[in-house]
Amino acid sequence: MSDPDWVALAAALAERFAERAPRHDREGSFPHENFADLREAGFLALTVPADRGGHGLPLTRFVRVQETLAAGDGSTALALNMHLIRFGAERESPTYPPGWFDELCRGAVEEGRLVNTAATEEGLGSPAGGGIPETTAIPVEGGWLLEGRKTFVTLAPELWYMPVLARLDPPGGGAPDVADFMVLRDDPGARIDETWDALGMRATGSHDLVLEGVRLPESRFLGYRNKGKPSPRGRAGGVWFALGVAATTTGVAAAARDYAVAFARERTPTGLRSIAELPGVRRRVARIDLLLQRNRALIADAASAWESGDDAGGMPAAARVAVAKVDALNNAIEAVDEAMRVVGGVGLQKRRPIERYYRDVRAGLHNPPLEDRAIEQLARRALDEE
Repeated sequence: MSDPDWVALAAALAERFAERAPRHDREGSFPHENFADLREAGFLALTVPADRGGHGLPLTRFVRVQETLAAGDGSTALALNMHLIRFGAERESPTYPPGWFDELCRGAVEEGRLVNTAATEEGLGSPAGGGIPETTAIPVEGGWLLEGRKTFVTLAPELWYMPVLARLDPPGGGAPDVADFMVLRDDPGARIDETWDALGMRATGSHDLVLEGVRLPESRFLGYRNKGKPSPRGRAGGVWFALGVAATTTGVAAAARDYAVAFARERTPTGLRSIAELPGVRRRVARIDLLLQRNRALIADAASAWESGDDAGGMPAAARVAVAKVDALNNAIEAVDEAMRVVGGVGLQKRRPIERYYRDVRAGLHNPPLEDRAIEQLARRALDEE
């Protein structure tokens, strides 16, 4: 049996999501009905390995699905991204104990359960920066005791599996260890504090996870982060994350483009011709298409290079990913800015979706790799490495 055309299925779902997006954006509510649709259509197992019952979608196809879904609703696509990248990256660079990865796959395939890490904290910022979390894991008889608060826990309203990043302070002092622990939705002492009220991507459900005296058995220990051996494939999780966000942001910009084009064709000021005939409007629309095509080429190139391990062509695959993330985000923002100028002042009206695209497209700037770190990665390769 051939695999479904996931991009076509995503396009059909995106139409439904677009109809629901204004309400969820206005309310800051989580789109449970969107995830019910995704669950029914098999999207929650999209990147789960085929030998564990999933569809094993490769990175090159995954990014196309993400862009397509995001054209309907950026929040839904970004939230789904956080679930799907766990399986895609784990296929390439295993980090979970095998038994736990089997459970994550089973939960996604058989029960439609969602997973996302709970790593970020208010004072920590992005864990990619190497900071030490304030959330603590204390060894107790039979297991561990967790205390702390995590922020930006996307998908919180429906999460079941929540790997938590915590510190382990040595009894005699010294540098703490950092490790991951599996927290489940129904663990006593774990609760969601609905704090998410953001400028953009308002329907991702990125609330706080509060851990108050959460006792976990030994089996919930997933492994140390600061004692692991580096993967020969590099940071697969970072690659899937970066390209998923880049594709999602490109999808939001594509939706803004389509709205601006339709508006330009229909907008005919009294006694004048359609604004689609105005040279300035035509130049802006052409610029938008140039930027979007550049994004698709960059993302496809980086994904293909990562999949094939191709470090030829003047730049290693990991560096191409950094380029794609940085350039795609900036290109998408510029594209939406141009679309807003085509539409004009009425684009600020809350009843028009383009003002949501204007806000949503900026959110990816704050997802890793952050631009300064990506630029430093490229500078280090050029100037510091032999």
